[in-house]
Amino acid sequence: MTGTSMLFFGLGAVVLWGGLITTLTITIKNEKKAKLQ
Repeated sequence: MTGTSMLFFGLGAVVLWGGLITTLTITIKNEKKAKLQ
């Protein structure tokens, strides 16, 4: 049970961080495009 919960916790953390990094990357790219215009 402990191994399973650790696995799910790890997956959840990866998904959360992945989403956060993706959001930041998109925001930075959009800001650069806005500055070019």
